[in-house]
Formats: sequence, C-alpha cells, structure tokens
Amino acid sequence: MADQTKEVEEMEKFMTILMEVKVSLADQNGKLDSLLDMKPKLDNAYDTANSAERRSVENEKDIERMREKVSTKASKEDVKRIVDEKDNWKKILPSWVAVVIAAIALILPFITN
Repeated sequence: MADQTKEVEEMEKFMTILMEVKVSLADQNGKLDSLLDMKPKLDNAYDTANSAERRSVENEKDIERMREKVSTKASKEDVKRIVDEKDNWKKILPSWVAVVIAAIALILPFITN
C-alpha cells in the first residue's frame, strides 16, 4: 500500500508538471499566434518602406534633372543683355551708314577727276 501511495503522489506530481507544461505551451502558442497575426502587417510595412525608397530615388533623379535644366536656362539678366545687344546694332547701324556715305561723298570728287 505504501508503494501505491507513493505511486499516487508521484503521479500527482507528474500530472502537476504536465499541467504546468500544458499551460506554458498554451502561453507560447498564444504568443506564436500573435506573431503570426503581425506578419501581414510587417509585410505591408516592408512593402511600404520599399515603395517609399523607390519613390525617394525617383524623386532624387527628378530633382537632379530639374537642376540640370535650370542650370542650362538663361537668367532674366542674361536674356535682357542679349536682347539689348541685338537691339544695339539697330541703333549703331544708321551711324555707320552715315559714315560710309560721308566717306564716299568725300572720296567721289577725287575719283571722278
């Protein structure tokens, strides 16, 4: 009978340990389920981060292209200077024509003699 009592006590201890293991496994199972539930959210965040990085790289390229275009464009001062230079010949041309006519008028009497 002592052996049977000892076996019952050992069985109770074993069952207690089994219950603790079962509870521990249930806790671990819950944690695993929680992690598995987070996986789609993590995948979505990963995809969003990759998309944002690609967009950032494209934006950097666009900014560089725009800087290049802006650097090749003339400023307002340059345009004004070029227009003034082109308008300047219109102002100077009549003077040069008058000088040439005067020179011809001076030289013509000497040539016709």
